Amino acid sequence: MKRLCILVVGWLGMAPGWAQTAATSWPFKAELELGSMASSSDRLPFWLRTNQYGMVPLQVPFATLRGGIRRDYRTDSTTTHPRRFDWGAGAYAVANVGETRQGLLPELYVKVRYGQLELWAGRHRELYGIGDSTLSSGFVIWSGNALPIPKVQLQTPDFVPIGGFLKKTVAFRVGYAHGWFNAPYIKGALFHQKYIYGRFGKPHWPFKLYAGLNHQVQWGGHADYLIGSPFAVYGHLPSSFQDYISLVLGRYPKDLVNNQQTTFDGENRVGNHIGSIDYALEWITPRLNTLLYYQHLYEDASGVVLINFPDGLWGIRVRNRAVGPSHRFRWKSAVVEWLTTTNQSGPVFDQTAQFQGSDNYFNHGQYREGWSYFGRTIGTPFIAPRADYTPRVREYVGGGFFPNNRIHVWYLGMEAAASQVQFSARASFSRNYGSFNEPYAPPFEQFSALLSAQCSLPRLTNTALSMSIAYDQGGLYPKQTGGFLSIKRSW
Repeated sequence: MKRLCILVVGWLGMAPGWAQTAATSWPFKAELELGSMASSSDRLPFWLRTNQYGMVPLQVPFATLRGGIRRDYRTDSTTTHPRRFDWGAGAYAVANVGETRQGLLPELYVKVRYGQLELWAGRHRELYGIGDSTLSSGFVIWSGNALPIPKVQLQTPDFVPIGGFLKKTVAFRVGYAHGWFNAPYIKGALFHQKYIYGRFGKPHWPFKLYAGLNHQVQWGGHADYLIGSPFAVYGHLPSSFQDYISLVLGRYPKDLVNNQQTTFDGENRVGNHIGSIDYALEWITPRLNTLLYYQHLYEDASGVVLINFPDGLWGIRVRNRAVGPSHRFRWKSAVVEWLTTTNQSGPVFDQTAQFQGSDNYFNHGQYREGWSYFGRTIGTPFIAPRADYTPRVREYVGGGFFPNNRIHVWYLGMEAAASQVQFSARASFSRNYGSFNEPYAPPFEQFSALLSAQCSLPRLTNTALSMSIAYDQGGLYPKQTGGFLSIKRSW
């Protein structure tokens, strides 16, 4: 097994999820990782660069140095619960050198907690939606594929049970944020976000239901490409406090046209609205934890009332709870997902209708790069920017920044362990139809896979060696094989 640890080692991705609230007696943690990536082409395969918070460049080869430090919440000396009042902070930096040279700061934040409430500010690696946060192909609206957006957020980081006659059988989780959408192509753009989720059932019950939604808005800003367009007034988008109230409530502005907005905002609401409505069922037995989930994508009123059904991410996660000998091979978790985005409330956009259709996911008239941040998709990575695709796909010149947003994706992810080795595998097959504005004929098919392993080095405390091998074949990306090798130390 020691030889296996040396030969087969795996990718150490962070385990993304909502703001982590685990409390520890010693609050400071640190890590440092040195690695390199290479490919048979000049680009990395899909699964080596996907859902890594914008830290992995498209061009290879390159070496990477990553390090971070954080202070977690502490526990009371007499209980296992977090202290009523505490603070935390974190930072994570990345330096890539090679075909691509860049320095990144995907995480830098401070946070304070009082009781059930938490306030934090900065950049934080996180996800939004209900699903499996470690093996998912990527949550439909906020997948951890792009750099985090800097913001200030007030939230309940954990579910808060409601007492009284409900006897804590119902719990809720809420958050509200204001951010700065400081993407290079537009100046002064802002960001609004909120979410609310409910859990029906006590934590120890074998069955629990979850439901809720998240809502994001890009708004404000100015850019040269907007000057003289029907989308803005002298290149400036609405940014008053009254506009903010309108977008928070999702209502139409009072005026169809005024000195701060054109008919585009008057007819479509201020800002670029996007989100998901999520549902899940959890079933726990002594041997298995099973989670069924659906993240329903919406971009306007037609999506909110489910006219674009069944668009969104459908998934099932099964986790092995059985305990066996540590030296034996043991499967830990498996995820199967299906992503579909072909409905889009129909192919016709009718401005006069109550529900207009042709939702054209992730694209937007005012925000030239749509639902992306620093060139990376914020939502599911299977709806990718034009620049990611092969020249053959880019021959279709229409479709906007995201020319391929009508897709079917089938995905499988698995985790296993044997002795000191942790294994994971991902595989996806997609059929890509382009957009209603410019369909692909015939559709492009794409297969991508990743095999990873990680093992602890017995003679080096808290040190792990990792390796990943990825493969692409199909019409979207070049036929290629790539790999990643790293060593990581934690303190």
